[in-house]
Amino acid sequence: MEKEQVKQDNTSHNKSKLKVGIFCIAAVVIFYLGACFFKGISAFGKKTYYYAVFENTGGLQESNAVMLNGYKIGQVTKVSLLSDNPVRLCAELMITEPVNIPKDSKVQVAPKDLLGGTVVNILFGNDTHMLQAKDTMATYVVPQMTDGIDGLKAQLASILTSVDTIALSLKEVLSPEGGAQDLKGTLANLEATTANLNSILGNNKDKVGKLVTNLEKFSNNLQEAGPQLETIVNNLDKISDSVAKANVTQLINDAQQAIGDVQLIVNKIQKGDGTLGQLVTNDTLYSNLENSLHSLDELLKDLKANPKKYINVTVFGKKEKKN
Repeated sequence: MEKEQVKQDNTSHNKSKLKVGIFCIAAVVIFYLGACFFKGISAFGKKTYYYAVFENTGGLQESNAVMLNGYKIGQVTKVSLLSDNPVRLCAELMITEPVNIPKDSKVQVAPKDLLGGTVVNILFGNDTHMLQAKDTMATYVVPQMTDGIDGLKAQLASILTSVDTIALSLKEVLSPEGGAQDLKGTLANLEATTANLNSILGNNKDKVGKLVTNLEKFSNNLQEAGPQLETIVNNLDKISDSVAKANVTQLINDAQQAIGDVQLIVNKIQKGDGTLGQLVTNDTLYSNLENSLHSLDELLKDLKANPKKYINVTVFGKKEKKN
């Protein structure tokens, strides 16, 4: 009886151990399947691994989806540092779909949306040879949409400050009693002015059209006269160069000397020096000269009126009697 009891106890103990083992295996399997499910990995499908090397991953992280024309064909399973000088990063891509990838295909890392996130796209090439498992693919990183915003922060802050100042000024305008009504009146006046301007332009449409046409003709004529204007400008430039090269200083000195000589002559005339000075300053001499000229004029008149009185003419030896 005791032996049978011991045998039954051993059997029961072994069954308990077997149950515990089965439970543990089931827990491991369930844990693995759950982890694969949460990672989006098929637990029983075929998996092919490829690699991509980057200088800058552009925010690439593990578990990022690998897309082909918008369809998920795998995910990034690992990102590791290959070297730090120069910096090189290696991403492991697990492909779960049965696709053949040409050798010249590229791994594109692009921003997912404005809110952030990264997506990995496979850009197929045209090579007839296909990649093999664990081959390395070429890479291409698209800049993030938010790149460069940091450099605009100062400008945005300045713009916001200006907007705030405008808002405060507008508030000060509208806050007094009747301010909104005044602004409304101003806008009404502006609208009326605009309507008047439209009316003027509408009534003078032909004139405005002619004015635009004339301006266009003037512009064309000015363009055609461009070479001649250029020649005139060049000639003026040459003249200015000639004037600049001339001895202007000597010319000014000579003019000053001539002016000084004229001034000296005028001073002598005013003092009565010389014949011209005597004539200008001596009234008696001027009167005598005037009388002499008057007498000479009278003599010439009398000579013209009575030439025989002063001239004795003999014709054929006969002498006329004197009056």
